[in-house]
Amino acid sequence: MVRVWIDLTLASQREALAEALQAREFQVVDHPLAAQVGLVEAGWEVPLPPPLPSLVLLRSREQAAEALKLGYKGYLYPEQGLEVLAQALRKVAEGEAWAERRVVATLVGEPTPQLSPREREVAALAALGLSNKEIAKELGISERTVKAHLSAVFQKAGIKRRSQLAHIRFLT
Repeated sequence: MVRVWIDLTLASQREALAEALQAREFQVVDHPLAAQVGLVEAGWEVPLPPPLPSLVLLRSREQAAEALKLGYKGYLYPEQGLEVLAQALRKVAEGEAWAERRVVATLVGEPTPQLSPREREVAALAALGLSNKEIAKELGISERTVKAHLSAVFQKAGIKRRSQLAHIRFLT
């Protein structure tokens, strides 16, 4: 039995989906750390994934690549229905990805940004949650230099928010 954590905006939708999944032999849990797989709803922006393999319900097809870049193991569109959702949850719980081949193909061919060693250090510390002041102190550089490195990383990686740094594969 697959343990699923559901994060939907409307409680009524969450409850209805929980009932439907339980009828298909899923166990719905209240906390993400008790689950094998998560299901998250996207708004106009795709939220960061929870700390477990997760699927995201997207509003539009344009969000698919972003969802995978952020670290989701798969995505679905609302019109795909409950049977497809159940199949996707099982596959992601088994360690597989659930995505369209065309989206995966665009990501596979995407070049990895080339960061300097210092940019990589600064980005990794920022991804851990350190402030610019803390990073500057840690590396023995000025805050202005930290800002310059982060600006370069954001531009090279095509990201806009500091929180997205934690999900960039070239930092690890």
